[in-house]
Amino acid sequence: MKVLRVVSGGLTSLILLAGLVAIGAWVSRISIVKRAEAEETARKLAVAAVPVKKGEFQVVVEAVGKLAAVNSRQVIAEVTGQIVHLAPNGTEVKKGDIVAELDAPRMFRRLRDQEREYDDAQQSLERQKRSLEAEVEKAQISLDKAKSELQQYQAQQTMELASKESEQAKDEADLQLARQRYERQKKLADEGLIPKREIELAETEIKAKEFALERETKDLELARAKKETEELNKKVAVTTAESDLERAKSKQDDELRNATSALEIRKTQLARVQDEFSKSIIRAPADGIVVLEQEWQGGGMQRRPIQPGDRVWEGRSFASIPDLSEMRVEIELFQEKARSVKPKRPAVITVDALPGRTFKGEVTEVSQTANESTLPGTGIPRGDRTFQARISIKDLKKARLRPGMSAQVRIIVETIPQAVSVPLECVFERDGSSIVYVRHGREFRPVEVELGAKNDTEAVVTKGLKGGEEVSLRDVGETALPSSEPAGEVQTGPLPPQGNSG
Repeated sequence: MKVLRVVSGGLTSLILLAGLVAIGAWVSRISIVKRAEAEETARKLAVAAVPVKKGEFQVVVEAVGKLAAVNSRQVIAEVTGQIVHLAPNGTEVKKGDIVAELDAPRMFRRLRDQEREYDDAQQSLERQKRSLEAEVEKAQISLDKAKSELQQYQAQQTMELASKESEQAKDEADLQLARQRYERQKKLADEGLIPKREIELAETEIKAKEFALERETKDLELARAKKETEELNKKVAVTTAESDLERAKSKQDDELRNATSALEIRKTQLARVQDEFSKSIIRAPADGIVVLEQEWQGGGMQRRPIQPGDRVWEGRSFASIPDLSEMRVEIELFQEKARSVKPKRPAVITVDALPGRTFKGEVTEVSQTANESTLPGTGIPRGDRTFQARISIKDLKKARLRPGMSAQVRIIVETIPQAVSVPLECVFERDGSSIVYVRHGREFRPVEVELGAKNDTEAVVTKGLKGGEEVSLRDVGETALPSSEPAGEVQTGPLPPQGNSG
C-alpha cells in the first residue's frame, strides 16, 4: 500500500507538470498573436494621412522663368569688331560711361594711317595747284605779250602806212601840179612866149614825178602786203597763246578736280575711320546696370554671357541697360497649360535670390503661336515648342531685382469657392476609377471619387468626399478594408490612441 501511494503521488506530480507546461505554451502563443496584431495595428496607424480640405480652391499654373525689365535700352554695336574691353555683367553705369571697346589699338593705328594719307594728299594737292597756277600764269603772260606785240605792230604799221600814203598823196599832188604847169607852159611855148627847152624840162619833171609816184605806190603796196603778213603772224601767235592758255586752264581744272576728288575720297575715308574709331568705344545710352546678352557655345549646348574676345556685328545688340523701376517675369508654357492662362490673371511670384519674399503679379501677354524654347533654366529642353507669357510685377517693394534672376510663378487661372480638394498624391487609379483611402477608425477604406479641376499639386473632388476626412498619402493597397458605406457618406470619428493596446 505504501508503494502504491508513492507511485500514485509521482504520477500526479508528472500530470501537474505537464499541465503547467501546456498552459505556459498556450499563454505564450496568445502573447505572440496579440503582439503581431498590435504591430499590424500600429503599422496601419503609422500610414501618413492628410485632411480633406474644404474651402476656396485655386487652379494654379506654375512655371519657372527669368526676370526682365519692362523697358530696356539696348546697347548696339555700330561697327563690326572684336571686344577688347567689356564692363562686367551687373556693373552700374551712368549715361555716357564706357560699356565696351572694340579693336581699339587696331582702329587707332588705322586712324593714324588715314590721317597721314589725308595730309599727304592735301600737301600734294597744294603743290599741284601751285604748279598748275604757274603754268596758267606763264600762258597768260605769253598771250598778253602776243597781244601787245600785235597791237604795237598794228599801231606802228598804221603810222608807217599813213606816212607812205601821205607821201603818195603828196607825190600825186606834185605830179598834178607839174602836169598843170606843163600845159600852161606848152601854151606859152606854142605862142612863142617861152623857149621850147622849158617844155622839155617840164616833161622831164613830169616823168620824174610819175616814177616817184609809181615807186611810192609800189612801196605802199609792199608795206601793206608786209603789214598783212606780219599782222597775220602776230594774230596766229595770239591765237596760239590763247590756245595754250585754254589748255593750261583746262589742265588746271581737270587735274585740280581729280586731285580734289582724290582728296575728298581720302577725307571721306578718314571721316569713316574717325567715325568707326569713335563708334568702337561704346557708351551707355542711359543710367542703369549692364546686362550682357547670352551666347550659345559648344555647338549650341550651353549659353554664357558675351565676353572679351568675342566678335560683335554692326547693328547687333550685345547688352542692355534695363529700367529697374518696372520688372516682369518671362516664362514658357506647354500648350496644355498655355490655353488656360489669360491676360489679367493674378499671379504670385517668388524670386530664388530673395527667399521668403513674394510679389504680386498679373499676366500681361500670352503669345498666340508656339515657338522654339529659348529661355534657359526653365527645365524645358531647348528646341521644344512653347508659348511665351509675360507677368508684370505689381509691387517691387524696393527690392533690388535684377534681370536674369530666376523666379517661380504661380498663376491663378481659376478660383472655386467651397471646393473639396485633396493632394494629387492621395489619388490612385483602380480599374479605370479614381480612389482615395479614407481613415476609418484604425483602418483605411477605399472610396471611389470623381475629380474636377486640378493644379500641379491638388485636385477638386466633385463626388465621393465631403471635406474633413483624412486620406492616406500612400497606396495602402490590400491592407485597406473594403468600404461598407456609400460614396460620399464615409463616417469619421476621433482617432484612437496609437500604439499597442496590449
